[in-house]
Amino acid sequence: MIKIQDQLQKIESLLPEINKENENVSKASVGWHLEHSLLILNGSLKGLTMTNPENYKPKFSVKKFIFLNFGLIPRGKIKSPKQFIPLETPTKDSIEKLLNLAKERLETVKNLPLESYITHPFLGDLDKKTTLKFLALHTNHHLKIVNDILK
Repeated sequence: MIKIQDQLQKIESLLPEINKENENVSKASVGWHLEHSLLILNGSLKGLTMTNPENYKPKFSVKKFIFLNFGLIPRGKIKSPKQFIPLETPTKDSIEKLLNLAKERLETVKNLPLESYITHPFLGDLDKKTTLKFLALHTNHHLKIVNDILK
């Protein structure tokens, strides 16, 4: 399984490339994909700290099963909620701030109960372990797009 810490290091290593674009791969720049991934990471990690584990209600979902077991996210098909879309052109500074926040929040969630959860708009309630798997898969999806932009 991909470790989020390794992905954060990869994001950090890509900072010099943030202005690169390739319209054939994505309408968005490398920086956009990195910032979007960090916004999702930070929002989800914060969300884990804000829910009451007693209210966790897992439900089976075919979408959740396919995503979590095969990591399939179709490119350009799913619209992200507005709060996870970078508002301005990402800068090295904006990405570094989000990167540092993600590292802090990742440490914070280590001590949370396993039943801490987020409610994903398509996948439903995800417990801590599943949330971390979702975040790794989602970040990997955007890192693959970044790699294709840079080819």
